[in-house]
Amino acid sequence: MGLKGATGVFVNGQYHTSLIPGGYSQLCLEPGAVEIGTRQFQVGGAAKDTYDTLTAVRLQAAQNQYFAVYVEAGRPVFKPVSTAQALKELATARLQMHTISRVTQARECVQAPATAVAETRPVPEQFALAGDALFAFGKSNSAGLTQEGLVAIDQLVASIRNDYHQITHIHVIGHADPLGSSVANKRLSEERAETVRRYIERVGPISTRITSEGRGSRQPVVSHCARVASHSAIACNQPNRRVVVEVLGQRKANSAGR
Repeated sequence: MGLKGATGVFVNGQYHTSLIPGGYSQLCLEPGAVEIGTRQFQVGGAAKDTYDTLTAVRLQAAQNQYFAVYVEAGRPVFKPVSTAQALKELATARLQMHTISRVTQARECVQAPATAVAETRPVPEQFALAGDALFAFGKSNSAGLTQEGLVAIDQLVASIRNDYHQITHIHVIGHADPLGSSVANKRLSEERAETVRRYIERVGPISTRITSEGRGSRQPVVSHCARVASHSAIACNQPNRRVVVEVLGQRKANSAGR
């Protein structure tokens, strides 16, 4: 993980576990919206009252969903990972059993029958593109795409075409930071996602369904930044201004790991 100490994981405000590098934990919950908070700490260090990051996810019914701790701007961030990547890493990881989860919404984990597991909906692979690199400040249409942004999308499309032998669906999701009004942020995220979707369709060509949506500022990567617009708040919120491209399909055997 590249972080010192352990990463405390909180589910809907309740303590679940303390992850150390090479460790994992499991939790069974009812489907629906969940907020996962992370708080990095070291033994003997000062206790924190706030999260380092807060990630909003929606759990799907009757399926396993996997998340890993990444390091961004020196802080732990929970992000979803594909089933293939998760199973590969879990093979050498250790189950964390030194702490007791206090998540009251937890349910007893029931092993699904083999037939049900086989029918579980696959998890798409996600590719994040920095919004500040994609678009000029405050822009969302094709004319606002920067040269750096065009190159980034071109490289992503080339990678997708090269690494997948079958693509079922591509979904483009726009995200904004919480600065400004929620209505304006929602519109900006929708317009940027739609612009990237149209560009992918034009430069592909990829013979699959490509959709888009904007989620405004509902799913921040970092949530510790000031909410009042300033130079420092704009810089702090940079990871939140992004476009995520989800790819659902089958990778070629020689490109399973990236």
